[in-house]
Amino acid sequence: MTKQKVGLVLFWLGVVGLLIAYFLTYISASVYKVNTPETMIGTGWAPGEPLSALLTLAMLIGFSFLIIGALLYSGKKGSLFWLWALVPIIGMNVLMLWHPSQQISAVFGIGAGIITLAYIGVVWAWVKTHTAYEGIAKTGKHIQLLGYSFL
Repeated sequence: MTKQKVGLVLFWLGVVGLLIAYFLTYISASVYKVNTPETMIGTGWAPGEPLSALLTLAMLIGFSFLIIGALLYSGKKGSLFWLWALVPIIGMNVLMLWHPSQQISAVFGIGAGIITLAYIGVVWAWVKTHTAYEGIAKTGKHIQLLGYSFL
């Protein structure tokens, strides 16, 4: 199997992972709406409990597969490949460790869904146009993907 085929499979597995995470976030919103952090213990949604861990893993694995798949599919080569992949993944891991104690409004869930779909579309467009660039412009495209990954 070529790197591009592996990249395409990882990209779509990442999309599925992010959609699962979005679905779990949608379900958990009703739990967060009616419970305080203290009453969340035992519901499965408290930090460190199974449903919360599944949500976090789906988000991290989905995001990681998406970015690595996009880089593999685009034919990215060289020693900077892992830098382009790991910097956003590490950043996302750090952000996922933070668990807010405030209730999350439905507006944030809708916004997250729109941002997730927009991100998937932008990464797909980036993959399709990446090979048309050479030299410094190609480096600019990599920086562009890095910026999109922190969206």
